Amino acid sequence: MKKRLKLSHRRYIGEGEMPYIIAEAGINHNGNIDIAKELIRQASLNGADAIKFQKRTIDEMYIKSFLDEPYNKPYAFGKTYGEHKKNLEFSNEDYLALQDYARRLKIDFLVSAFEFTGFEFVEKQLKAPIHKVASPFITHFPLLKQVALYGKPIILSTGMHTFEEIEAAVNYVKKYNNQIILFQATTLYPCPDKDVNLNVLKTFRDRLDVLVGYSSHDNGVVLPAVSIALGACVIEKHFTLDRTMIGPDHVASVEPRGLELIVKYCKSAHYGLGTYVKDVHELEKAQRIKYGVSIVSLKDLKKEDVIKETDITVKCPGGGISPALFDRVIGKKVLADIKADSIIKDEDVEL
Repeated sequence: MKKRLKLSHRRYIGEGEMPYIIAEAGINHNGNIDIAKELIRQASLNGADAIKFQKRTIDEMYIKSFLDEPYNKPYAFGKTYGEHKKNLEFSNEDYLALQDYARRLKIDFLVSAFEFTGFEFVEKQLKAPIHKVASPFITHFPLLKQVALYGKPIILSTGMHTFEEIEAAVNYVKKYNNQIILFQATTLYPCPDKDVNLNVLKTFRDRLDVLVGYSSHDNGVVLPAVSIALGACVIEKHFTLDRTMIGPDHVASVEPRGLELIVKYCKSAHYGLGTYVKDVHELEKAQRIKYGVSIVSLKDLKKEDVIKETDITVKCPGGGISPALFDRVIGKKVLADIKADSIIKDEDVEL
């Protein structure tokens, strides 16, 4: 039986279903609500199923001394790390307004939270159809329990963690909620292709019995489609309006054209995989005759003649007796006159 999860009234995600493509806006809005709306609009225009932002309750997430450290990065939005983080946050009202805008554009609105308060808002106010626990927090078992008890599908990202830690997190969540999608992620921004490690998706599926997905930090548009061939049913790709914008995540993101290509290639991969059964496609049947081969007479054959090997050959098109039966036809009696260079059919020979 195919494993799949009910995401909402709109659709399922999982094995055999169309890939669910998340445009990860994250903090690529740079704290600007208009940029956030344009990210939503472009994600919708370019075929993403969902747009996802990130919400942090800064003082709950970090210790004060860490927030007070000077922050001298070229993409800093403040003099300290705390100022930088707070300047990239929206208010709850902003998130509700963005959700309403996304709803009007018919694209799912998702928000990753990072601590208890944030998840409570995402669950109770935004009523998100799915929750994502980011890579750093899959060892945060109290947070995992809170999210699991919401009873919604849960994405667990796996960057920076060993298989043993990932397995422990999956087993813990399964005590409360079995609706897990496990993401392969390598926490490098951007991530070189050689470090993506998509083959581990099969390990996750086989050993942990979960649905899998790919959080794409690579710089291209091809590997998400490759992950589909390895079983990924959800793709998350960092998304920006302009990769040259100031900000920490823009350089590891794709622009609208890149998102469009990812959606296109992932759908192509999904359709191209097909089934595990090999048969003649209905539309191939006419081609099978046009391009196929048949047993053909080399000379005039009369009724009651016994066919010799020198009487027959193989030529195109198909539609006659298959050459797979060539040896079987030799020595058989002709049932009706056959002209030279004619396709020999079942009714012409006593098989």
